[in-house]
Amino acid sequence: MMDVKRIVSRIEKNYITSNLRKEERIDGRGLWEYRKFEVKSDIIASAEGSADVTLGDTRIITGLKYEVGEPFPDLPNEGVCTIMAELLPLASPLFERGPPDEQSIELARVVDRGIRHADCVQTKKLCIKEKEAVYILFVDMYVLNHNGNLIDAGAVSALTTLLSAHIPEGIIGDNGLEWTGKYLKGKDIVNELPLALTYGKIDDIIFLDPMLPEELVCDGRMSISVTKDKITSIQKSGTATFSIDEIKMLGKKSIEIGQQLRKQLNLSQYQSSNK
Repeated sequence: MMDVKRIVSRIEKNYITSNLRKEERIDGRGLWEYRKFEVKSDIIASAEGSADVTLGDTRIITGLKYEVGEPFPDLPNEGVCTIMAELLPLASPLFERGPPDEQSIELARVVDRGIRHADCVQTKKLCIKEKEAVYILFVDMYVLNHNGNLIDAGAVSALTTLLSAHIPEGIIGDNGLEWTGKYLKGKDIVNELPLALTYGKIDDIIFLDPMLPEELVCDGRMSISVTKDKITSIQKSGTATFSIDEIKMLGKKSIEIGQQLRKQLNLSQYQSSNK
């Protein structure tokens, strides 16, 4: 039997590619334009920080929870921040129930790497008492709707969640862990604001923020995480190859677009003030 999926994919790829060669997208954007970002914070009352982020029709809700535990032996005065992702079946027919698959692992790791390598979370601020007690933060991303480019939406959602953090402040007293009634806030623990910028590549055409139809027919993708003036991580997926000149070009463009996006999003406005 003929594989209909392959035929449809080839037709769709030809249509998308012919438009990209004219520097047009199927949704009307240019090659280097983002879809519209919408950001809300503190939307989960039971979490210590949360965000609801949409990028076009892609939507990710993220929550922050914490535990108090012992630090790693080689990092006795530093807490831990870990990022996880779950692709809910309601978000797309492409997702299935079960243990994390490659896509959810990639989403969590790429977002985590961009944040970790940017010195974003000040882990020493998460220390309650050296060698005894630290905060362990869990940033959990839940994909509610998938229309492409989960990484960039996830990065903004994770950052907004951390900025909105309000974690009860603890100290080690004579009777063990005691709560002061104060809070450790996002402005206390977040230093840098790394953004992830993801590019698709079809044949020799590179473009920003692939939506799902483009993503499904891409030869490959590259995600570059940047602060205001430096690259913190690069991740490639798929079979596409990127030349050294293309990587240099994308690195420079990521810094430029990242500065514009950072100004547009103004993420510092989501720092917690209600605790």
